Amino acid sequence: MRQLCWRCHPPEQFEESEGMRIAIMGDFHYPRMQHAGNELLKARESFFGGMLERFMAIEADLHVSLGDLTNEGTEDELGYVFGKIRSLGGGNSFVHTLGNHDTYWMPKADILAITGQLRYRAIETDEAVVLVLDTTREMNPADWGGELDPMQLEWLDGQVRRSERKPLLVFAHHPVYGTTARSTISKLSIDPNIDIRSILSKKQGFGVYFCGHNHQHSIVREGNWHFVQTAAVLDVPAFRIAEVRDGALSVETVRVRDEELQRLARLIGGNMVYFGLHAEADGDPADHALRVDERILERR
Repeated sequence: MRQLCWRCHPPEQFEESEGMRIAIMGDFHYPRMQHAGNELLKARESFFGGMLERFMAIEADLHVSLGDLTNEGTEDELGYVFGKIRSLGGGNSFVHTLGNHDTYWMPKADILAITGQLRYRAIETDEAVVLVLDTTREMNPADWGGELDPMQLEWLDGQVRRSERKPLLVFAHHPVYGTTARSTISKLSIDPNIDIRSILSKKQGFGVYFCGHNHQHSIVREGNWHFVQTAAVLDVPAFRIAEVRDGALSVETVRVRDEELQRLARLIGGNMVYFGLHAEADGDPADHALRVDERILERR
């Protein structure tokens, strides 16, 4: 696996043309469960530790969390997850997209100091441009909807234009309103009054917008954009793998075939605060895989 530098901002460019492979994890919701008994605490360690081990074992240039990595955004929750990731050797490849649950407890500056991450960033290789957005509000548990501040919107506009015809992959926690499943429900998207579509419409070639938040697999096409939403791992123990090669992009869903981890997911998901299991989380078969090729799009 190539070792790339993700700390550079504005984006660093790389000369490799070996393709780009990204492992993607939906809402993780690691909980502190401060009032839980020994059974639940052991189940928590087995499930979340096991899922992180499997996720970081995927051969990839980037390992991206789509946000809500933690359940309440406390220092001990963040400390556990990032400590585990570093122990698994994922310090250079792991990218944390802020989710609303991650920002409930403390200011974003404090979160970034713990995680060593950037609030938003651009990453570029010969194959693709990757943008990571911050769509969260700060310390506002009463409003779990998404927003983007004017400075970030201006930055996003410039990055979309600069990408020209190179495949553009955008990672954010909240979906764009009116795209993927449940995104028209109140607080389950970026604020519809924020006109992100007018920015995305400036993209030449194709773009793919990856998100979480709504705990349901969903893939929707809108013009030259595809919107790929990923379920929470407690609902569907699985990851996505996106690969860009020779101007085309593929997305597959890789399920964790471990009956014990699936049992633990149901046990934990049914005994957490601020979380509820979602019956329709797996979506339809069409929501599990995607292939995008600009040459095919141009003929449609």
